[in-house]
Amino acid sequence: MATATCWQCGKHLTHIITPVSRREECSACHYDIHACKMCLYFDGRNRTGCDEERAELVVDRERANFCEYYALSNQAFDDKKLHKQRQAKAQLAALFGDDSLDNEQATIDQRSVSDNAHGIDKQSEETPAQAAERKLHDLLNQ
Repeated sequence: MATATCWQCGKHLTHIITPVSRREECSACHYDIHACKMCLYFDGRNRTGCDEERAELVVDRERANFCEYYALSNQAFDDKKLHKQRQAKAQLAALFGDDSLDNEQATIDQRSVSDNAHGIDKQSEETPAQAAERKLHDLLNQ
């Protein structure tokens, strides 16, 4: 039995029976393990994506394949990629204010209740940008 780290999510995989079955997948993200990205010979900088010269060309390197030269790699996961993903998600959250959206929505709801109580039509006072944002929030149920 072998151990490895999933190339997609970084989960430590244990008790992998070798040779790896084509149907084997990560228990966390359900990506295929018998894929080029989990192979010892995988090289993303190479035109063919493989350092094994005799291997057939595989078009989708993230999906399971029938490569006879497959060898499970422990170095498939890229920490930098995960860090970049988390950083990008944090920037998007800051840009769209995920934490503040809940507070803004509560404030908007309170305003609409008070405006409706006073007979004020909120939609006639909003700018086109505010109307678009309101429609987007309604569409996304936020």
